[in-house]
Amino acid sequence: MAIRHTVMMRLQPGIFTKEAEQDYRDTFDALQKALPNDVLSVHVYRNVIDRAQNMTVLIELLLKDASSLPLYLQHPLHQGIGERYNPYVEAIASFDCEVEESC
Repeated sequence: MAIRHTVMMRLQPGIFTKEAEQDYRDTFDALQKALPNDVLSVHVYRNVIDRAQNMTVLIELLLKDASSLPLYLQHPLHQGIGERYNPYVEAIASFDCEVEESC
């Protein structure tokens, strides 16, 4: 069964610029191309409503199955984006659930 892997992060103010957003999109697109049998789809969303509890960015991936998660997490592209932005993360939450692949 496929896995929906969702991550929400709140970055420090001023960090998630248009350039940073493009960096996220480019990196996650490259991850999907690097792991085409494991990363079935990728979406990067920017928060558009300024509320104290809102996160800055949401990343949603559809993975082939649970065995794909460690491949994705350990990939150098994923590690690299973490090195670039993790120092600026104020809050993070992730959620993994089984879904029908067509969802």
